[in-house]
Amino acid sequence: MTIAPVVAQPRFGPFADTEVSIYCDESRHEGQRHQQFMVIGGLWLPRDQRGEILAGLREIQARHGITGELKWGKVSRTKLPGYQEIVTFLAARPDVHFRCIVVDKSKVDHDKYFKNDRQFGFWVFYWHCLKQWMGNGNTYFVSLDFKPESLNSGPRRLREVLENECIKRGWLKSLDCVDSRENLFCQVADIFIGAVGYEQNGLSGSPAKQALAAHIAAQYQRQDLKGSDLPSRHRLNIWRIWS
Repeated sequence: MTIAPVVAQPRFGPFADTEVSIYCDESRHEGQRHQQFMVIGGLWLPRDQRGEILAGLREIQARHGITGELKWGKVSRTKLPGYQEIVTFLAARPDVHFRCIVVDKSKVDHDKYFKNDRQFGFWVFYWHCLKQWMGNGNTYFVSLDFKPESLNSGPRRLREVLENECIKRGWLKSLDCVDSRENLFCQVADIFIGAVGYEQNGLSGSPAKQALAAHIAAQYQRQDLKGSDLPSRHRLNIWRIWS
């Protein structure tokens, strides 16, 4: 009797048969012309663990007297210990993951690839960031940082193409714009995205930001936040495209 070989099923990201919440943000996609790389990314976590994770983050904020919005741009010497503890708390949880793409803006030909439509190109990159980790029978709830009214068609189109991408491998339940000032998970995503952008662009000048980026790398057993990973690397995944 001939036994058919076992064929490994494709894996899409770190979850299977789970309701997954994804909280997204981006950095250096406009302005900052002297910085070559933009970053789009998101925090991925089981939807039923949001309350427990949120409570842990709030407790850390309260203990360190961190008020207002968490943001990479607000990293300072006095706030560094609190931000580092937030990273340590998340890195200790095997069910919390971060994924981002890093895009070399100098090599993006909007006329060639996006019919000279920069807004369209921006949402194509969001699609690239999300699609590779969507599957395994999961159900996804995606939250994007709020965009101006003129960009509202972008999230609608993004939802359509992601729904098509997920056919037969997962489900996109919702894709909504939220105000990151009121969403702590989007704020945490901003910190990770900011740190990746800081190192990918070779920036320096802020000892606190350098220390936080180094702390993030160490907590996820990385040498630094540069380079590029295969999609199969979970926990903290950096994918550099068009570089």
